[in-house]
Amino acid sequence: MAKIGLSKPYFAKYANTETTVTYSDGALMGKAVELSIELEDADDNILYADNGPAETANTFSGGSFTLTTDDLLPEVLLTILGVSEEAITSEEIQTETPKWYNWDDAQATPYLGFGAIVKVQNGGKVGYQAIVLPKIKFSNPSDTFTTQGETVEWGTPEISGTIMRDDTVNHQWKKLSNIMDSEADAEAAIKQFFSITA
Repeated sequence: MAKIGLSKPYFAKYANTETTVTYSDGALMGKAVELSIELEDADDNILYADNGPAETANTFSGGSFTLTTDDLLPEVLLTILGVSEEAITSEEIQTETPKWYNWDDAQATPYLGFGAIVKVQNGGKVGYQAIVLPKIKFSNPSDTFTTQGETVEWGTPEISGTIMRDDTVNHQWKKLSNIMDSEADAEAAIKQFFSITA
C-alpha cells in the first residue's frame, strides 16, 4: 500500500480523570504538508529458559513526530503551545486590534491529541486512513526566515512534539483506521474521536 497524500491535521485538548480520557476545543491546525513519526528503539526483554529464549516482551517506550503545515496561525499557537497574547496600544498602528504573542515564563504547554488523514493507493484504488496520536505535547518551534529574491521561496512552519501513552487502561499511543472510501469518512472518524462537532 503506497502512501500518496496527507491532509487535515487536527488537534484537541487532552484531559483525564484516572483512566477516563476526554478531549475538547478541537480544531484544524492548518493544511498539512508533511508528517513524520519516529519511535524510540525498545530492546526486546527476553526471558531465557532451558538455555534459550522462551519469552519476549517489547513495549512502546516513546516517540516523536514532526508536522509541517502551510501556516501556524496565532490562534492555533495560543492553544497548542500555551502562549499568551497582549494588546499593542500604539495609536500609530492602523491595523485593527494589534497584538503581541508572548513566549515567556507563564507559558503552559498543554497535553493534546493529534490526528490527520493519510491518502493511500493499493492496486490502483485510492483510499483514506485516519491516524490518531491520543496524547502528545508540542515543543516550541524553531524559526527560519529568508529574504525575498527574484522568485518566491516558500517557507512552511515545522513543529515537533513528543508521543506518549495515554491514561486509558491499555495506554494507547496510536490509532489507525481501516482504509475508508473518502476523505470525509476519515475526517469524520477523527472528529468523532476528539468530540469535534462543529
